[in-house]
Amino acid sequence: MFDIQLFGRLEVRTRGIRLAGDDFGGERPGHLLALLALRGERSLVELSELLRAPVAAVKDDLAVLRDRLEPGVRDRDSVIAGKRNRLHLVADRVRVDVATFDALIAAAAGRTAERAARPLTAAAYVAARPLLEDVDTPWAAEARGEYRAKLIMSAQPVS
Repeated sequence: MFDIQLFGRLEVRTRGIRLAGDDFGGERPGHLLALLALRGERSLVELSELLRAPVAAVKDDLAVLRDRLEPGVRDRDSVIAGKRNRLHLVADRVRVDVATFDALIAAAAGRTAERAARPLTAAAYVAARPLLEDVDTPWAAEARGEYRAKLIMSAQPVS
């Protein structure tokens, strides 16, 4: 299982190993992982636009990232799956903190303040640090704003 942390610094924990920063093989491979964890399945073209790199460079970054996450594992067995120039993380092999946050916010929705307190407190704990705080890109800034708004809106009292 790969535990992917996007709140705070990008970090992956798996089988007692912690990967962060340059462990992903550079800035772009780390950003590639963050985009897949944050936004789900994406085409190579979409990823190249977001990463501001040619598709060939994204493919190279993908190879580096796969090797850093799972050295020696064949592409078809990787946690990063691809088909018809679309990439995604294999859902049953990853846990992403933003998905946990989203599930907690959803669990609190529509509840009374008393019943919503526990999942909202847990969501606030998960999101204690800014999303992708070490990534300075337009897509990361947009995502930070989106998740900050989710947290603020979830704290509004139910009418």
